[in-house]
Amino acid sequence: MSMDSYLSVRSLASVVAQGLLQEVAERLDVPLEELVLLAVTYRGEKLLLKPQDRLYSDSLTAVGRLHVCRKDLSEVMSPFTDNAELQQRSARMLSMNTWDVAVTLTNFDWSVFNSIHEQELVYFTFSRHASSGHTVALELLLQRCNEVQLWVMTEVLMCPTLCNRVQLIKKFIKIAAHCKAQRNLNSFFAIVMGLNTAAVSRLSQTWE
Repeated sequence: MSMDSYLSVRSLASVVAQGLLQEVAERLDVPLEELVLLAVTYRGEKLLLKPQDRLYSDSLTAVGRLHVCRKDLSEVMSPFTDNAELQQRSARMLSMNTWDVAVTLTNFDWSVFNSIHEQELVYFTFSRHASSGHTVALELLLQRCNEVQLWVMTEVLMCPTLCNRVQLIKKFIKIAAHCKAQRNLNSFFAIVMGLNTAAVSRLSQTWE
């Protein structure tokens, strides 16, 4: 498949590498034995997954960005930034209504927060090394904060032009303000932390 196309696959949280490869192989009409599944971290490290490796933890945390590729091409994968589709992400983000984005973030955060039992906080605070099964919902909320922070940082850093990057930061500030107005401090602080990361803070011309 070209870098400008994609394939969507719906899978269970308990899926293992072999199961996902099997489904992709059937969709692409490619022999299963020709494919491998790689997890790629944001640092560029590649981890070849074994057939029975689980792709998600109990808290639905992915092992990394997943790539299905042919065995003979596993070492020459194109970076994400070569995808022409990614060049349009800043334009799509700039066209979104800031209030609508804030409402969507708040609704998701509330659905997760509402599923947390008060005893989970006790388990999390006093039994950090105990089974994580007691604090799955709470860990999901904390994971969500990290995801929003990474999303903000990624959107800003992948914006190709200075003018759009300025507008994008303004938009994220407005989204954060709307989240605070809706008393959604989880997304509010996540956006602020995303804008305060070292990589974004170093964009001196953008901030000026």
